[in-house]
Amino acid sequence: MRNPNWLTLVVLLAASAPSLAATKDSDRPDREMLRMMDFLREMEMIKQMEMMQDMQRVEQIGDQMPRGSAQTSLPAKRKEAAK
Repeated sequence: MRNPNWLTLVVLLAASAPSLAATKDSDRPDREMLRMMDFLREMEMIKQMEMMQDMQRVEQIGDQMPRGSAQTSLPAKRKEAAK
């Protein structure tokens, strides 16, 4: 075969490879994959609920602290004399 014939053959094989790879099995995920996806969704929901509880705790602690102690003044910086 000459080079143009090889090139045509390679192009045809490359174009047909994705259509051969898409079989009926790849259309639907299997049960184990669906279970794993459900599990991950539940874990994400649990993480979000825990985060909301943590935020409520932080807000409660912030409400309990006196306002004056949160605003402490920083020590004044001394200017160094020029040498």
